[in-house]
Amino acid sequence: MTLPSKTQVILGPPGTGKTSTLLGLIEDELGNGTEPDKIGFFTFTKKAVSEGKDRAIAKFDNILDKDLPYFRTLHSLAFRQLGLNRENVLGRRDILDLNEKMNLKLTGASSSDDGHLFAMTHDDRLAFIENLARMRGVDLKDQWHDVEDAVGWFELERYAKGLNLFKQDRLLVDYTDMLQDFLTKGEIPKSDVMYVDEAQDLSPLQWSVVRKLAENSTRVYVAGDDDQAIYKWAGADVDYLISNSKDAMILKQSYRVPFSVHDVAMKCINQVRSRVHKTWNPREQKGTVRWEPNIDLVNMESGEWLVLARTNYLLEQVDDYCRNEGWFFEVKGRPSISEKKVQAVINWERLRSGEKITLAECVNIIKQIKLKNPKVIDTIDEKAKLDMKDMLYYFPDIPQTVWFDAFSLLSVKEISYIRAMLRRGEKITKKPRIKLSTIHAAKGGECDNVVLITDITNRVYKNYQQNPDDENRVFYVAVTRTKENLYLIEPQSPRCYQM
Repeated sequence: MTLPSKTQVILGPPGTGKTSTLLGLIEDELGNGTEPDKIGFFTFTKKAVSEGKDRAIAKFDNILDKDLPYFRTLHSLAFRQLGLNRENVLGRRDILDLNEKMNLKLTGASSSDDGHLFAMTHDDRLAFIENLARMRGVDLKDQWHDVEDAVGWFELERYAKGLNLFKQDRLLVDYTDMLQDFLTKGEIPKSDVMYVDEAQDLSPLQWSVVRKLAENSTRVYVAGDDDQAIYKWAGADVDYLISNSKDAMILKQSYRVPFSVHDVAMKCINQVRSRVHKTWNPREQKGTVRWEPNIDLVNMESGEWLVLARTNYLLEQVDDYCRNEGWFFEVKGRPSISEKKVQAVINWERLRSGEKITLAECVNIIKQIKLKNPKVIDTIDEKAKLDMKDMLYYFPDIPQTVWFDAFSLLSVKEISYIRAMLRRGEKITKKPRIKLSTIHAAKGGECDNVVLITDITNRVYKNYQQNPDDENRVFYVAVTRTKENLYLIEPQSPRCYQM
């Protein structure tokens, strides 16, 4: 089935403002008098939905959040239209009960941020494959055959039957059930216009929901970019978008990618055999593309940096490099060290120099020191300030020495890292200026300076040989995160992406 003829497909290459174009169209609709509750805006993340709402509310003073009931993710829409509540949805506690009943070790992880199934635990792979079959609308055994040597068939079949009985017994649904139920018994909202963003990531089941919604909408806009479809492994049906893009509107001007980086990006994407060929223009700025023999020669002392690798394993060397250099960074969405630990060091040295610190700062220091008889100091006024003499009164066995000798609960690695940071004078902020990420986890992001590791693992290399289109798209996405400078790290082994 194809999209209805009233659908306008919009293809937006990297940095061309695809989402901004949709939001601009929404503003035009509101400005022309379309009622807010007659507009549907559907995308994948709550963050993107919130951005759409915030922009509409900021533009029009008389519009409130409650006036935009159909600015939602597809799952949220199904939840609403089916009249469900949280007790109806399979949750964390239910998963723990399922583990106990079936002797499983499910963690609840539904996907992998480095884009391949084998980053998950064994039992999470069972859950992923079972759900993927439903998202794609294929027989479970056919889906099992498509996933190379992941799990055994009989254990997968046992899991699928057990999960189904468990949900039936407790009258529960999961997120995929919601979409399936919406298609058969959900109330389809009527809209004057609907918009769908990130369409390249839609599964066959989600495309069915989009078509169902389109039946009750006067005008339909579907936006995406087949070249950035890097979730095919998770069920995304990019071929459906390609087949419906014959008369697509192409956004041609990138506001992110400089032309030297654009050249590299085109070398990646032109290798893809199944795609919509499109012309898009880079920024006038030249930008920089440099090859470096290894990561140690990239100086990230200042500025904003995004370091990308195909899998988390390949980021370990970068992690060590940043720690040795004393740079504060983020990896897997978490800071490289707790800010509280660094603040404890700073405040301890303030105490040693004769300054007074707050009670909360004192408590934080005590958490880094192993004491024989720790005492509770909650009898002190929270507004009080204490000096070293006060600390010794409450904690007589506290060591009176430099922090790296006193803080016995810090590991040797943490102490070495903090000392390197202090020597460099690195600022510890809530938002590190260096971010380490897999390519999949960084999709949608951008940065002035991007470092790309071209090595890939054995398993990814094997997939690259068999399905080159998938990896060409992945590295195209990586390269096009760049706003100014792209640093390509020369491969350290024969298993690499060919630039």
